[in-house]
Amino acid sequence: MRRIERYDVSSIERPTRADLERLARRRLDARRRGSELVLTGVGERLRLLLAVTGLEEVFLMDGGSSQGWPDDAPEPEGLPEPAREPGA
Repeated sequence: MRRIERYDVSSIERPTRADLERLARRRLDARRRGSELVLTGVGERLRLLLAVTGLEEVFLMDGGSSQGWPDDAPEPEGLPEPAREPGA
């Protein structure tokens, strides 16, 4: 079962190469711990930089969908099923 680690990147207004390296390292560290890193608060510039560099394929980003996952991204393997209300 994988844990989810949310990382708020809303403070990154003008992303740099160093920011990308830091994010990549943080993702690698999370994976080594058996967790999935989800970026939250991704601004337009960072989103564009991730798209241009092809890293949007690597990072999960909170896209505001009902489950907190991007609409087109699969959930990480091993996550528990959402809790269901009795009688539902």
